[in-house]
Amino acid sequence: MRKALFIRLDRMGDLVLTLPCDQLIRDRYQVHWVTPNGLDFVVQSTAPTKDYTTMGHDFSWKQFFKFFNLVKNINPHVSISFHVPWWINFALFLARVPTRGGVLSQWHSYLFLNKGLRQKRSQCEHHEMEYNFLLVEHIMGLKRNTSQWEPLELKAPELDKNLQFDTQQKYFVVHPGMGGSALNWPTERYKELINQLSERATVVITGTKGDDNYLAPLKQSLKDNHKVVWLDKQLNGYQLLKLLSDAITVTAPSTGVLHLSASLGVPSLGIYSPIKVHQDKRWGPKGKKASSFSPQVNCPAHFECLKEACDKYPCMARLESEKLCNASFSFIPSPS
Repeated sequence: MRKALFIRLDRMGDLVLTLPCDQLIRDRYQVHWVTPNGLDFVVQSTAPTKDYTTMGHDFSWKQFFKFFNLVKNINPHVSISFHVPWWINFALFLARVPTRGGVLSQWHSYLFLNKGLRQKRSQCEHHEMEYNFLLVEHIMGLKRNTSQWEPLELKAPELDKNLQFDTQQKYFVVHPGMGGSALNWPTERYKELINQLSERATVVITGTKGDDNYLAPLKQSLKDNHKVVWLDKQLNGYQLLKLLSDAITVTAPSTGVLHLSASLGVPSLGIYSPIKVHQDKRWGPKGKKASSFSPQVNCPAHFECLKEACDKYPCMARLESEKLCNASFSFIPSPS
């Protein structure tokens, strides 16, 4: 069987929206993935499982030769660079991979790839996952077949040690933090939602160290709510998947955690900015029980918020907590 090398080295959410596209060629190619360091738990939890190697994004000669040797050992007939730094495409060129495909955007893609595709993703004509499927179809010479475009499926792992939390009880998960690439919901709205949800079940808050600027004011304002459990900075990736998999719902802004929960088949409620490049049309969660919420405004911005120059600013506060609260309550199991 021929071999293919698929490479994506950026954020977790982007990876989740890229991993399913190998299903288009799985019957004809043995696909090996190159994914970012630290995201093993995502790739190892896919169904079906995938062959993969992790790699850092930043250049070093050690990293370069690690990748170059990997390419030579695999000897792929085709490679697809979904999102990579320059040295990845250079190594593919030096290794003489016969078909080197990818998105034509940065200088190195024009110089080192021989079958690229100009997609202009910032125009937001498709969802990120759909862009990835279209790229594979173009590189592999396939006819467009959207019936094969199924989102990623993840399975929660069995843990050797139990979480410091009883996942047998009913609980909601709220993940207020994000990387800052899009507008987030105001702290006051998260506070309202968490208080409302806590009237019906425990609310678990997750987050990383990088989310402290979002979590600190919430911790202060919710310190007297004993139905709120704080598990921020306490979970590894596998524990996070397990926690998400047993939740009633997961609520989060445009971030990787939302894409994980959607891929687990958990009711996932995404909070999205109305700015064109931030919208759920481009970045929304993909899953059978996933949905998105945005303030109902006609946003004039394409890339960045216009702030005081826009008569709708600040618009994110216009998305009321009751909408997400009611959506979450609709998933509470009925008493047997």
